[in-house]
Amino acid sequence: MAEATGMTELDLLVGSMFTTRPDEDRELFEEEREWLSDIQDLLRDEGVEVDLLSRPGVEVWEGGIERFSDLYQLRLLAAYLDQGRDLQPILARDADEEEEPDDLLAAIWQGDQTSRYPHLINHQADGGYYLAADFAEPIWIEFDQDGEEGTDDDEDAENEDSVVSFGSSFGLQRELVELADLLPKQGIPADAPAMRCLAVLRQAADQSVANDLPIIVW
Repeated sequence: MAEATGMTELDLLVGSMFTTRPDEDRELFEEEREWLSDIQDLLRDEGVEVDLLSRPGVEVWEGGIERFSDLYQLRLLAAYLDQGRDLQPILARDADEEEEPDDLLAAIWQGDQTSRYPHLINHQADGGYYLAADFAEPIWIEFDQDGEEGTDDDEDAENEDSVVSFGSSFGLQRELVELADLLPKQGIPADAPAMRCLAVLRQAADQSVANDLPIIVW
């Protein structure tokens, strides 16, 4: 298994979504199995069939992205490219100092603007997953703080809801292959942080598709 080197702000793993095997901690394994079974059912309701319960403990690849801002830059370049905008000013920006997201990215995240790179852009930067299944748009599922599916019932306002996104490894792979071809033609240098980020994400997508395992992002 390839291992990430150096310090990274964003880590990726291609492998099972189980964090433990039954021989290590049976109680935790059963809790995770129940949660993953619920995830499968919810995804099936969205038309996505995946097997998240087999091969617990399997890990085939891991890597990392140096900074969150590298992913932000890649998303920004993809969004601007899609709109036919000039990409060069993006390289001069210091994404670490930007307090507010770019208006175009914000519009995509809010559903006010479409993009042909949805699995790259409209996906959780930290804590999301990419599944080894092919579907058009990322799926967002809401859970309460105990990991159960969220509802619109405000009866228990003390429970904080969290949202988890599930992208398609196949979709991400296609988007990254296209960007790897188009961005250099727009003058984006190979050593730009966004291009290094693209390379890591592409490795993860390739491994996910080849091994029929999800990408876990944290």
